[in-house]
Amino acid sequence: MNKKIGLWDLVFMNVSALFGIRWIAKSTASSFGLGLGAIPAWFIFAFIFFVPASLICAELASTYPRDGGLYEWVKEAYGEKSGFMVSWLNWTSKLFWYSSFLTFLMVNVAYVLGKPELAGNKIFVLVCSLVIFWVLSAISTKGMSFAKIFTNIGALGSTVPTILLIAMAFIAVIAFGYKPASTYTVSTLMPKLNMDSLVAISAVMFGLSGAETTANFVTEMDKPEVTFPKAIMISAALVAGLYVLGSIAITMIVPTDQITASEGVLVALDQVAVALGIGHWFIRIVAFGIALSVFGAIILYIASPIKMLFGSVKKGVFSDSFTKVNDHNIPVKAVYLQAIIVSAILLITTLLPSVDAIYNVLVTMTALTALFPYVLLFKSYIKLRKTRPNEKRPYEMSKNNGKAIAIANMVLIVCIIGIVCSAAPVMPSLGENIWYEVQMIGGGLIVIFAGLLIWKRFTKRTGFKESS
Repeated sequence: MNKKIGLWDLVFMNVSALFGIRWIAKSTASSFGLGLGAIPAWFIFAFIFFVPASLICAELASTYPRDGGLYEWVKEAYGEKSGFMVSWLNWTSKLFWYSSFLTFLMVNVAYVLGKPELAGNKIFVLVCSLVIFWVLSAISTKGMSFAKIFTNIGALGSTVPTILLIAMAFIAVIAFGYKPASTYTVSTLMPKLNMDSLVAISAVMFGLSGAETTANFVTEMDKPEVTFPKAIMISAALVAGLYVLGSIAITMIVPTDQITASEGVLVALDQVAVALGIGHWFIRIVAFGIALSVFGAIILYIASPIKMLFGSVKKGVFSDSFTKVNDHNIPVKAVYLQAIIVSAILLITTLLPSVDAIYNVLVTMTALTALFPYVLLFKSYIKLRKTRPNEKRPYEMSKNNGKAIAIANMVLIVCIIGIVCSAAPVMPSLGENIWYEVQMIGGGLIVIFAGLLIWKRFTKRTGFKESS
């Protein structure tokens, strides 16, 4: 008999899947961020986005316990076409995730080398990112079993530096008299209503996304109707706590107008280490740990979204050459196609004025495209609740159908607001804003229409029709 997943197993899985140290700097930076307003924002969105989204996914996973996750749930409500689209959108969002993660990786590598000035060198970041991604793509075609060791390293690479940042910042201020760089009042903690803060909302939501991952384990738990919601609430409190305390710590050390999304955490750790009399060797070790976790995450996930997309959607949507797998069950041509697309994204964004601007655009595009699948997910949940009110649901977010639909509508609206906010113009000049909007809106539309075109070609070629 297989061992059931317990409460704390699920809590740690959620924390590992949801928490990312890079979001602390991204959210608190005055440029492309919320400044001190990020502190309450993390708590608010944990409970109006992460918690209801997780409970919705838990209900769907327990009601339709089949492989495929998002694809299966959306297909159940709207059919094969929508199932394909949610898989397509999930994969394409990873293209921007890889690109932003590679940029973040190279910033950390620059600090490991003891040359933080390289973190702002666009050519260094571009060339190294391209080389690393192609090497990792080639490695991934040989099988992914060796990458399992990086799962725990990846979690430690985010949580340990955050805990160090929090502990060291508070020790520096309380015990060593370090003067805080920020003042915390009701007024300063209120998010400023400008374009930068609007864009940051989608980044905060993306930092709390991933509920659909652990929801798939509902059927493997003892008393999921009690265990899962309790784990979600504990996870939400822990993740929000890390983000909130991390945001306080970084803003205690560095003023929000000096925090950059790509280097902010490392700069803060370096400054607080100096204040505590710790040498620069410390930041190189921390940067190495973060870099190793990012490196491991890229290795671990480089092929999995492709396997999900090409393995779950209806046979014939993609040509056999892209779905054909090698001896390690990896679709090799699809992996290299992904590498080409990621390379193009990196080359295009290099035209932006700085590494930090490149990183911010890639993170925003990741958040924008990653929220698209959630729109389909929440709409599917609402439809299934309305059209199948008496369906047997081993776990229910609420036994009251009207209440469940109302909660789903609320989180759907929050998600749509996040998508709209992510496209707000934030560049300093009109020309840069036009280019930025072309990437944000144009990129999102290209992704959607490309998926629709692929499906249309499939139906024309095969004569496939959705069953009523």
